[in-house]
Amino acid sequence: MNHAIILAAGQSQRLNSTKDKLLIEVAERPIIYYALSAINDHHLINDIVLVVNKQNKSDIEKVLKTYKFSKVKKIVIGGVTRQKSLENGLKAVEKLRPGNSDLIVVHNGASPLPSYDEITKAIQKAEETNACIVAHKVNDTIKQAKGKRVHSTLDRKDLYAAQTPQVIQFTLLKNAIKNANKKGIDATDEAMLLESLGKKVDIVEAHENNFKITTKADIDQLKVVLGDGTNEFRAGIGQDSHMFSKTKKGLTLGGVLLKDEPKLEANSDGDVILHAIFNALSQAIGDQSLGFYADPLCEKGIKDSQKYLEIVLKKVGKLGLDIGNVGVMIECKTPKIDPIAKKIKASLSKILKIDIKKIGITSTSGENLTVFGSGLGIQCFTIVSLVAKKTPAKKPAKRKQAPKRKPAKKKK
Repeated sequence: MNHAIILAAGQSQRLNSTKDKLLIEVAERPIIYYALSAINDHHLINDIVLVVNKQNKSDIEKVLKTYKFSKVKKIVIGGVTRQKSLENGLKAVEKLRPGNSDLIVVHNGASPLPSYDEITKAIQKAEETNACIVAHKVNDTIKQAKGKRVHSTLDRKDLYAAQTPQVIQFTLLKNAIKNANKKGIDATDEAMLLESLGKKVDIVEAHENNFKITTKADIDQLKVVLGDGTNEFRAGIGQDSHMFSKTKKGLTLGGVLLKDEPKLEANSDGDVILHAIFNALSQAIGDQSLGFYADPLCEKGIKDSQKYLEIVLKKVGKLGLDIGNVGVMIECKTPKIDPIAKKIKASLSKILKIDIKKIGITSTSGENLTVFGSGLGIQCFTIVSLVAKKTPAKKPAKRKQAPKRKPAKKKK
C-alpha cells in the first residue's frame, strides 16, 4: 500500500500576507484544494494523513467537508519545523498499520499542481529503489558565492531543484528521521534525510507546472496556469434526461411551464434544459456536477431549477467570465420543439442575462430509435462558451478649464 502525507502546517512567512497562503482562493478554490485533489484522486495512493497547524485546522477541515476528499483518514498538528511536521505525520501513518515495505508519498500542501504522470513515475521508481523524488532540471547558470563575491560556477547539467512529491519506503523514512534527530540535522526535504544515512535517491523530472507557492509572484503564476482572470475562452458540454410521468401534468423546459404536457419524473421540476446548461457551465469552469449542489437543495424542498442555475452563474461571474453563446439540442417525440423554441429562447435569455441571438435551439424526434424518440421522455444536450468579461471603456475625463483671470487694475 501507498500512504500519503500532505504537509500543510507552514506559517506563510515569506508571502507577507495576513492570510494563510493555503487558504487563498485561486479560480474559486483554496490553494490547498489543488494539492489535496491531485493526491486524493491518484489511483496508486490508498490513504492520506494531513498535517496542519492550529490556526488553519478548522478552515482546512471545512475544505475537506466541502469537497469530500475521501482518502484523508487523519488530521494532525505539525511541529515548528518541516521535519517535525513530517515526523508527526509519520506517527499518524503508523496508526494505519503500514507494512515495512509500504511507500510514503510526502507532498507539500503549497505545491498545488503535481501532474498525475509524475506522481505515478515517482511511485513506480520508488517501488524499485526505495526512494524517488521529483525535481526540475536547472537551466540557469548557478554561481557559488562567498559573501558577495562569486567563488565558482557549478555545472548545471548535474543540478536539480527538488519538488514534491517525494516517495520513500516506510521503514527507511522512519530510520532516516530517527538518524537526523540523533545527529541534530534539520532537513528541508526527505531526500536530505536519506542523504544523511548515505542512501541513494532517484529523480523523476517534475512537470513544468509543479512549483511551490512561496511568494505573491507564485500565486500570480498559478492564476495564469488555472486561467483565473485572464483573457480566455472556455467551453463546456452538458447533458440531462428524464422520463415522463404517467399521471402528472406540467412540463418545464428552459424555465417555460407547459401545463398540458406530461411532467418529467424528477426530484426537482425536471427542467432538462436548465440542468444540461448547469452541467455545461460547471464543466467549463472545472466545477461539480448538478447533483452536488441540487440534491441538498431538493431535500430542503427547493425544486426550482433556476435556483440551482443561480449557483453556477454566480461562480462564472466571480471568475470574470461571461457566457458567449449557448447551444441546445433536444431529443423527444413530444412536445414539438420548433413551435415553442422562440418562447424558450426568450426565457433563457432572461435567466442567463444574454442576448437572445446568442441562444440556439434545435431538436430531433430520434426516429423512434431511442426511448426519447419513442415518446417516453426527453433528452437534452447543451454546449456553452465562456469569454472574459469586457472591461467598460472609461469615458475621457473632462478637461478642466483654467479659471478666468480678472483683468488687472490699472494703476492710477
